Amino acid sequence: MNVAYIALGANLSNPETTFRQAVAEMSANKIDILAASSLWHSPAWPAGLGHPDYVNAALKVSTSLDAVELLRWLHTLEAQFGRERLILNAPRSLDLDIIDYAGQVRTANPILPHPRSHQRAFVLLPLLEIEAAWEHPEWDKSALELLAELPLKDVLDHAVIKRDWLNS
Repeated sequence: MNVAYIALGANLSNPETTFRQAVAEMSANKIDILAASSLWHSPAWPAGLGHPDYVNAALKVSTSLDAVELLRWLHTLEAQFGRERLILNAPRSLDLDIIDYAGQVRTANPILPHPRSHQRAFVLLPLLEIEAAWEHPEWDKSALELLAELPLKDVLDHAVIKRDWLNS
């Protein structure tokens, strides 16, 4: 079994309900949920396009799937929830990204760790919440250290909107 960290995001429909349903699908398909962050409010990105704000979360999971199989499975799950990859940065019903898979560093698909995770407060804040000791596999920096390198406004634009959402 391998430990992976998965980022969840959505800004269409009801993200909390979608996340619960997606986690139920994961649990039914060889992906054990070890920890779930709170739900976080994140401003739409990129700014200025008029898209709805996001809800984000992170999961720590254990799976027998390898990284390629896991990514393929997550993309299939996104499609089941109506995700279409037609326009870059378009609003989405469900976005699932592998942030880290067993500490692997890969340059082929899937690129690991996620190539932009260190630049995104909406990934690092939930990740810090579920795994304070997590370190970026390439740079040996913790989520807290990476957050400290971001512009303060980027970090302060995020807020917890619901704790323990998976069990409520």
